[in-house]
Amino acid sequence: MTMSKSNKTKFSPLTITLFVLLTIYVLFMLLLLLWVFLTASKAYYGDYFDHPELGKNIVGFPLKFMLFANIKEINTGFADGTLISMAGNTILYSVGCALFKVVVTCVVAYLCARYNNWFSRLVYTIVVVTMIIPIVGSQAAEIQMAKELLLYDQIWGMWLMRSNFLGMYFLVFYSVFKSMPNGYYEAAKIDGANDWKIMCNIALPLVKFTFLSIFLIIFIEYWNDYLIPNLYLPSYKTLSLALYQQSRGQELKVRRLQYVPYVMATVLLVTIPVIVVFCIFSERLMGNLSVGGLKG
Repeated sequence: MTMSKSNKTKFSPLTITLFVLLTIYVLFMLLLLLWVFLTASKAYYGDYFDHPELGKNIVGFPLKFMLFANIKEINTGFADGTLISMAGNTILYSVGCALFKVVVTCVVAYLCARYNNWFSRLVYTIVVVTMIIPIVGSQAAEIQMAKELLLYDQIWGMWLMRSNFLGMYFLVFYSVFKSMPNGYYEAAKIDGANDWKIMCNIALPLVKFTFLSIFLIIFIEYWNDYLIPNLYLPSYKTLSLALYQQSRGQELKVRRLQYVPYVMATVLLVTIPVIVVFCIFSERLMGNLSVGGLKG
């Protein structure tokens, strides 16, 4: 059977160039991840410290697999907590903040899209204005407010502080809800459903995949965040903050834990959960991504 000309794949110079660049980029990222794994598996004394026969083994394979031994040493190497407790703080912080933010954003966007009145238009305008006009110099006042409201140095306090609807994801939810046919709501009203049931049983289930996609993106953002926990949660150290302090030689019981093999072991602990989450939900996440944003 002869394939028609319209069905043939066309390779232009631009397509070939982009394919080559993308291939090089992917290979570079994979090699970088492999290097991190090999480096984290090396022993400082014998690989990075001068070996009596081989010298410094910085590039080659580890002479002895020491990854789990390095992680065990790092686990008890911080002055103010273990990696296990830090992992728990990271999960509470990233999952809680992401969930609260997405829920509030989704509900407010639904209400603004569903009810066309002056207040909804005001909320929409506030979101757009705050995206256009940069707000700077508010960090000190925000910290002081958190202390006055007893939200400072509390995990649940950070959940409440991140429960806002400002940002691009409000517009994403708003556009999805705005594009829904009114027939869904009218049919539910005819069946006797009130506004609460229409939102919970009709509208929100229709955006569950968009909700999951945005939640994953925000979760990864908070998982990698070290600045906010450093400023607002001094008693709840996260893995990203621990990695930052370790690379600078801060809050360590043993000074050598700031050297490359130990730092790369911590990098693996921070990176692997994100990679696992992406691999599990990649089909769903990429399926809801389109050019220019997210689709429902």
